[in-house]
Amino acid sequence: MKITIMSIICLIILVLIVAGCSNYIGISKKKASLNLETYLQREYNGRLVFSDLKRFFNAATMDPNMFSVLIYDKDIPEIEFYTHINVKEILENDTLPMYPISDLMTFDDLYQDAIKQYETRQAVIADFKNEIPEIFFSTETIELNFKRNLKPNELEDVTTRFVVSLNENFKELNTSFQFSLVIKTLTYPEGFIIIPLEIEDGKWQRKPYLLSESNSDFDVLKTMVHKNIQAKLETPYPYYKITEHSKIYMDKSSLSKGAWLQYLEDKRITNEGKGKWKNPQTGLYVVYFDLDSKFIYRGELLTEENDKMSYVKELRQIIETIEKEGIRTK
Repeated sequence: MKITIMSIICLIILVLIVAGCSNYIGISKKKASLNLETYLQREYNGRLVFSDLKRFFNAATMDPNMFSVLIYDKDIPEIEFYTHINVKEILENDTLPMYPISDLMTFDDLYQDAIKQYETRQAVIADFKNEIPEIFFSTETIELNFKRNLKPNELEDVTTRFVVSLNENFKELNTSFQFSLVIKTLTYPEGFIIIPLEIEDGKWQRKPYLLSESNSDFDVLKTMVHKNIQAKLETPYPYYKITEHSKIYMDKSSLSKGAWLQYLEDKRITNEGKGKWKNPQTGLYVVYFDLDSKFIYRGELLTEENDKMSYVKELRQIIETIEKEGIRTK
């Protein structure tokens, strides 16, 4: 009798443990996939498919049935959206739990937004198809492949109008990312100029032109610049070494002249003790060059106190210095 009672108690404890664990382990990935496939087939007749289904259980959600997933149109993959869903409840409730109650969103709301974003992008592409043969939108970049070489004023004009078009459709494009325009030309089909777009006052604003690291001449130029800097630092500043951090501004008026801003690390700063950590990146060196001829015509140490500057102050000093040298940024 005692054995029977103990067996029943153990069984009850086991059931309670399994039931309790299920609340924390959540639905299996296989079952999650099946539920999502069933939902997409039922609601969209299989037009939508998914990838990258991963459990999204963390301290913020505390829900083991929450999964992250990429949803996209089977025929038009550019129509896509990333979201978090409760795959255990998706067949009964497709409200998205990661949104606040005030911004209640359903699965279909995101799908309709994705369609609107795709159609808006296609409209922008159509408006510029006679000037830009290939335009490709991705998450953080917009590639503008002109398939011909451009004069500086032509690039300035078309990118100005392109950004105006983007801003006219700011809401429909529905992105919080900072875009960059990647300019490709006949001479530089891999990438020539990068034009960062930053959001200011609810609109994208163009920033100074930068040289693309995909540029076919980039590695050659980098080697030349680094050798030049190293030679200039050797005697007066032997404690500096070149870091991997740099910015390369291009002159808007020529698309050939440039300013290579190279960050330098002070080897005397080790941070091996228990004292307050010090930023070793204290130096900033600028080299002026011509991309077409690969000629380096001047260089100077811009500051030895870059570690004490704010981002705004650093940027102001850079722009003021290179503008005086004839590198037009605005």
